[in-house]
Amino acid sequence: MPMSLMINYYYNYNQKGELTVRSYIDCVYCYLKQAVSCMKMAGIEDEKKMHEVIYELMDYVKTFDTEVTPAENSSRVLLKAYELIGIDDPYKEIKKKSNDLALELYNGLKQKIENSDDRLYDALKIAVAGNVIDLGINRSFDIHEALAHSMDTGFSIDHYELFRKKLEEVQEVLLLGDNSGEIVFDKLLVEELTRLGKQVTYVVKGAPILNDATMEDALYVGMDKVARVITNGSKYLGVCLERVSEEFINTLYNANLIISKGQANFESLEQDENVRGKAFFLLKIKCECVADVAGAKLGDVVFFTK
Repeated sequence: MPMSLMINYYYNYNQKGELTVRSYIDCVYCYLKQAVSCMKMAGIEDEKKMHEVIYELMDYVKTFDTEVTPAENSSRVLLKAYELIGIDDPYKEIKKKSNDLALELYNGLKQKIENSDDRLYDALKIAVAGNVIDLGINRSFDIHEALAHSMDTGFSIDHYELFRKKLEEVQEVLLLGDNSGEIVFDKLLVEELTRLGKQVTYVVKGAPILNDATMEDALYVGMDKVARVITNGSKYLGVCLERVSEEFINTLYNANLIISKGQANFESLEQDENVRGKAFFLLKIKCECVADVAGAKLGDVVFFTK
């Protein structure tokens, strides 16, 4: 039996027979891998200390609900790791470096969009290239390679024409951000949406988690100059509905058109009927389970709605 069919036996399906994202056995490895990356990012070199933290986290993971999203469980592991190592934001320095790297590329990418035959389409491809800056999964990345892949290969699932049609019908767009560094590429997309006469609200995290963008990052890269910037009121990855603010929930559910960046936001919202048909997911596929749910392949970049 092909491995892909064997793996699907462990998946959840909704009432419509669609695969859904939940926490599977493979996710446990990723939780702990993220915790190790976190400790190394924090400069911890004492392996005995690292083992102590991981062993405590292993006991902690045993209590998790496998019916919730990987994003929620990952958040719990990371925040517990922060507590155990006594550091609130181990990614603070690398987030600034990611922003600075992206800002160095900003003018050149801006010119590429201005010379494009389809400015919005290329702005979306540039924005998704920034999704490679995910230090929870990889401690290194090649942004130039990601840009080349996104621009040359494009989206393996591409609902751009449907997005353009819906965009013509609205005045406002809600953009759910993801990582630092990546936020600079999102700024180029926001500027293009603004040029088309749209008002954009950009959403960041309420407090540090991994290298996700916060208000500090938004102000640093000037996102507040081109969009209304709000936080979701939470320090959890993705959109944990039990943790975000009521203001954000109202904004999310009242939005007529949403661009959702990154895998954690996809994990959180792909089965939410309140955003179905309104949320367009823009991300790089970094997980086999998410690939199967999205109908894509590992490493693909996608832009689609459900």
